[in-house]
Amino acid sequence: MTIKLLIADVDGTLVTKDKVLTSRTREAVARLRDSGVMFTLTSGRPPRGMAALVAPLGLTAPLAAFNGGMYVKPDLTTVLAQRTLPPAIASQAVDFMLQAGLDVWVYQGAGWFLRDRDAFRVARERNNVGFDPTVVADLHGVLDGAIKIVGVSEDTARVARCEAELAVRLGAEASAARSTAYYLDVTHPEANKGMVVREAARLLSLPLEQIAVIGDMANDLPMLNTAGLGIAMGNASPEVQRSARHVTRTNEEDGFAHAVDVFLLGQPPLARTKLGLPPRARACLFSVDGVLTQTASLHARAWKQLCDYYLRQRARSSGQPFIPFDLVRDYSRCFDGRPSLEGIHAFLDARGIELPESTVHALNDRKGELLVELLREERVETYEGAVRYVQAARAEGLRTAAVSASRHGAEMLRSAGIEDLFDARLEATQPPELYLAAARALGVTCDEAVLFEDTPAGVAAARAAHFAYVIGVDRLGQPSGLRRHGADLEVTDPAALLSTFQG
Repeated sequence: MTIKLLIADVDGTLVTKDKVLTSRTREAVARLRDSGVMFTLTSGRPPRGMAALVAPLGLTAPLAAFNGGMYVKPDLTTVLAQRTLPPAIASQAVDFMLQAGLDVWVYQGAGWFLRDRDAFRVARERNNVGFDPTVVADLHGVLDGAIKIVGVSEDTARVARCEAELAVRLGAEASAARSTAYYLDVTHPEANKGMVVREAARLLSLPLEQIAVIGDMANDLPMLNTAGLGIAMGNASPEVQRSARHVTRTNEEDGFAHAVDVFLLGQPPLARTKLGLPPRARACLFSVDGVLTQTASLHARAWKQLCDYYLRQRARSSGQPFIPFDLVRDYSRCFDGRPSLEGIHAFLDARGIELPESTVHALNDRKGELLVELLREERVETYEGAVRYVQAARAEGLRTAAVSASRHGAEMLRSAGIEDLFDARLEATQPPELYLAAARALGVTCDEAVLFEDTPAGVAAARAAHFAYVIGVDRLGQPSGLRRHGADLEVTDPAALLSTFQG
């Protein structure tokens, strides 16, 4: 779906660590506007703290200050809405942070209040927000109508501990999240960046799927988990990066501009090659089973031979009736799309059988032997459309890899007669390491590689590994959950991309 709005965090995302708005960032925002994509900001800063950004970026949409505690027009003085902390909750937060050894700041209306103007990070914050704080002896006197309370310390571990404990203490009454390693922000529970995304969707009549966000800190997680497309900065923590669809470069490497050019303006449907892929794609990875080859029936027959042999022996020794393996029902419920060992456990559980792990592994090994015997007797059939797509990709100069979690991927390719179509062939490894190893073998990064996969687990693993584009292949043409698990596009066959985007 086309992205119509990008919402960006400021510190750690839009600006460098020295708070510089680079020319590449300004130009990227201009390209967004020229492409019809709206742009706005959300930040833990007060409205006046974003004054230096409005004109250079040509902002016209409302901005969300204080992490969504206040919405203002670009003039930064016209307040559209605000969410303040209840005085009792604000007092509780102030007391807790002071007792924990944090310095405390209070933002109320247009004012910034603190106890010591020479304390840690005050001078830096003054430079960031562009105005001076007001010194007060008792912060409790400025808590009526407080929009944000900030706990500050150079002891980042202490700030993290306070975040965890204060979040439990405040419960549903307020939100406590770090905006930087040194700052712990306390705001109204609905003053969070997830609500910023929802409010933007409401005001602009946009579905969430048409909104993209980009950020770097824990307080950006709500918006990364709410928007249709989430992008994490390269300087973000692993936790934040895991929640994002894509990871860009750091804010010292113009990561914002890189994200705009690569993940938004270079992302379908705004731009596609004739292969139906993002222009940045340099390689394609294809799952052997289900995408390239028609092996489900072979696997099902191998499992039936194995399970029927075991079940018949068990019936003889136990005196219980022999209930054979059902090629359709048992295979689809227990084995299809699952790793072999997981499938055996599922089947045994369904039959009420408990076996030692060593026996389970022995059964798995025997299934592999049965599959090899079937491969020697029969030629594996391919999906003609998938093979045609691989040939088209190679003709366009893309590198190709065939991947299989099974130990028999190479044998499948040889039996099908298509092994020469691939620059790399990897097997016997579980995703996402399987996909990552294939990308390395092809000499490309994840954001240059496209994966074609037919299982929800494989799609989810590729998305978690931040592959550039994940195409779900649903051979049945029925709702399969591939989009829900992270596929950017779902097709019944890769060749559908050629017919759609050529001619």
